[in-house]
Amino acid sequence: MTETSGETEGTTPPQSEPNFSAARALEAIGERWALLVIRDAVFDGTTLFSEFLRRLAIAPDVLDARLDALVGAGLMYEHSNATHEYRITQRGRNLAPVILALTSWEDGWEFPLDTRGVAAIRPATKDTPANTEATDEKAGSPDVEPEPEPEPTRIEIFLLGTFVLKVGGTEIGPLPLGTQRLLAFLALHDRAMTRSAMAGTMWPDTSEERAGISLRSALSRLDRTTHEAILSASAGLSLADSVDVDFRDAQALAHRLLTTSTPQREPDLGDTATATLSSELLPDWYDDWVLPEAADWRQLRVGALEAQSEALITAGRLADSANAARAAMKVDPLRESATACLVRAHLAKGNQSEALRAVDIYSELLWNSLGLKPTEKLTGLVAAISV
Repeated sequence: MTETSGETEGTTPPQSEPNFSAARALEAIGERWALLVIRDAVFDGTTLFSEFLRRLAIAPDVLDARLDALVGAGLMYEHSNATHEYRITQRGRNLAPVILALTSWEDGWEFPLDTRGVAAIRPATKDTPANTEATDEKAGSPDVEPEPEPEPTRIEIFLLGTFVLKVGGTEIGPLPLGTQRLLAFLALHDRAMTRSAMAGTMWPDTSEERAGISLRSALSRLDRTTHEAILSASAGLSLADSVDVDFRDAQALAHRLLTTSTPQREPDLGDTATATLSSELLPDWYDDWVLPEAADWRQLRVGALEAQSEALITAGRLADSANAARAAMKVDPLRESATACLVRAHLAKGNQSEALRAVDIYSELLWNSLGLKPTEKLTGLVAAISV
């Protein structure tokens, strides 16, 4: 990396930027990696050499050369040689409209380009017709069989427990945090979201313009695989139909269990279903748009676990019923109905002492936590044996 004489921690940027020239600056940014470095420095405040490496997945020697060129052009300066920290100059910040214009222009290209620079053929959607340019030449020949459309690669997004992206059954990663947030946001919404609404929700503490820039910056970082997971249409952004989301499947499972008119399916009563309903939604994420979804899922899944426990009692699977009830109690230890499910499972199996113990443990927890006593609905379950 560039050795800057006299540079120490806390060095201020050069005020006059004597090494700046427009021609040299244009030459410095006329290359992909240099433009991406400027983008991350301007819009995301990236400064450390190691952080540029991680975000851009660039070779260290290539990054070193690009930073040297940008420093030499007066667009960046080395703030600290000891920590390898680079900061953007005002001249560099003035490139923001250029980068914004390029990312806005990129938004118009919904499909990857083939070797001729033509949008590659992809299946039509309700918003975007298929590109048929490559097949027009053969359309008039009845002897030519049209080639079958390739099966879309299966893409899976997992939000329960932790964020995971799988493509064709193989886990992809580690993904940049911005890419994870983008995919997670779309996975939590089963309809298209306008860019403005999406940007304002994901970056609520910034101006509308800045939020829009952040969204475009996040979209520009998507690689080919993750880009194919997102469908951009007139209605906004959404996940492609070929993307499977475990959270959506879990919600459907919970609703089936809670709908008494729906016949219980065997997989809905199995251990896998219990484990799914026991999983938290992105437990280590604290974004404002995640927390309400996590709270709603918490209420939905505890009710579904109780319904599963009751259905398992009816099916005579008493040990499984008790397991589902305990899972519900872990989600909300102070929820009386969850303890009631466990008590009923014990009583159905003839374990009176276990039923009494469950009521006693819950009564003590409720009193110590809230100063309340359980209702007669719970104590009445063991009234005949608590003498």
